[in-house]
Amino acid sequence: MRRALAAALAGALVAAGGAPLAFGALTWLAPAALLFALDTPRPASARGSLLLGLATGVVANALSMYWVVGVLGRFGGFPLPLALLLAALLWLAQSLPFVVAAWLAAALMRAGARGWLVLPAALTVAGSLAPMIFPWRYGVSQLAFLEVAQVAELGGLPLLDGLVATAGCGALTALRERRLVPALVAALALGLPALYGAARLPAVRAAREAAPLLRVGVAQPNVSIEDKHEPRRFLAQLALLHAQTRALEAAGAELVVWPETAYRFPIPRGAARDREGALAIRGPGVRGPLLVGALTTDGPPARYRALDALGRTVAVFEMGEEARYNSAVAVDADGRIGGVADKVHPLAFGEHTPLWEVIPWLRALPRGIAPGEGPQVLELAGARIGVLNCYEDLLAEHVVWQARSAPELLVNVTNDAWFGDTSAPHLHHMNARMRAIETRRDLVRAVNTGVSGHTAASGEDLARTRPFEEAAFVADARRLRGRTPYVIVGDWPAAGAAGALLALALARRRRGRSARPR
Repeated sequence: MRRALAAALAGALVAAGGAPLAFGALTWLAPAALLFALDTPRPASARGSLLLGLATGVVANALSMYWVVGVLGRFGGFPLPLALLLAALLWLAQSLPFVVAAWLAAALMRAGARGWLVLPAALTVAGSLAPMIFPWRYGVSQLAFLEVAQVAELGGLPLLDGLVATAGCGALTALRERRLVPALVAALALGLPALYGAARLPAVRAAREAAPLLRVGVAQPNVSIEDKHEPRRFLAQLALLHAQTRALEAAGAELVVWPETAYRFPIPRGAARDREGALAIRGPGVRGPLLVGALTTDGPPARYRALDALGRTVAVFEMGEEARYNSAVAVDADGRIGGVADKVHPLAFGEHTPLWEVIPWLRALPRGIAPGEGPQVLELAGARIGVLNCYEDLLAEHVVWQARSAPELLVNVTNDAWFGDTSAPHLHHMNARMRAIETRRDLVRAVNTGVSGHTAASGEDLARTRPFEEAAFVADARRLRGRTPYVIVGDWPAAGAAGALLALALARRRRGRSARPR
């Protein structure tokens, strides 16, 4: 029972580090609580370690992602019992990194390895390799300590994960065993990043201030999911975006960004110019340029109606079975469509049926959104803009891939209305802020219902909206260049930790063989 309680406490402490609480200091204790569960009074068995890792993961995810139940019920139409069951299955799946890390660390501890050293390494490896739908990592909690978070430019979230875990596990071992070495290692794991950040932040801020300025307007129309899919409201939504854009341009915006699929009328991918008349993106009084979230199609758009407020048909689009893409469309000040950036990672089954193109019988299901190809970088308003669509700003590997194509600014267009007024939009924004540090790029987020924001390359929030309010602001974004070590090298902390664990396992195996009587 004591082990189970400690494992559950570890999960609760992981959740406490996330938005909106953001108690980053508590997260240092989470790996220590898991270590206590795994090695008190002796290393846990293989089965026991799996269950303890599961307990940590389920508690962490149930507290961080409680909103999944509401999403499944409200928008999936599932009754409460089924929504709870499906949410529990998701929390179980999201627990995989903790399960793998606990099992691996316990196995090495039973072979004689030091738990305070192997558990941080195992957590770093498992967090990087185990798939997660919503990739919440406890290293994100260190945004509460901006100086500490700066090391993300060196090794991303895996490096922060390892440092946080090492600090917590080392401190616990030093207290329990009255040993100096774990205490010193724990102090270094916290102190060195803080010193690095204190020295690095002034240089990052100075470089940013010296970079060229691009004033980016962000429109947050706050359209509910129900209204977003109601054709009678499409023209009113477009009129609201036009009004917000005019106000932003009057305030000095050189580029205005609309959220994911904010423009509700499908755009053929071969189109060279904006539409004319009532469906124009550059509506009355709008100058441009604009970066607009929209659905694009390979052919003439499936049957699609545009209605006015009285229910009269304004336009009808005839669509076939051509591929559809969740895109961001660049429209310049002359009305030309200057480029299209597609969502590369559509959500499996929610937006896209995996292997639809390969397995014939899957074609009985809707194809959904087709994935984009290649780095999604657009040249607009004189800048190279790396486009992150929907939850792609949560995917560090994807953003690093984008950053290698030398964007000067990152822009995220998304729609978090699905999650309701919960912690999810705040947790999404918190995760996204890490991408700015990892790549040393300003990040501008245009979110339909919020949280929209402007995060500096230092990770600092320069602008941030409240969710579920109509809002607009102009971000003084900077056009930055250069590559961070993390962008150049990638996830070296996880690779290094995996190599160290493998070497340790092989050494323990050889030692065990040599100790056997012959």
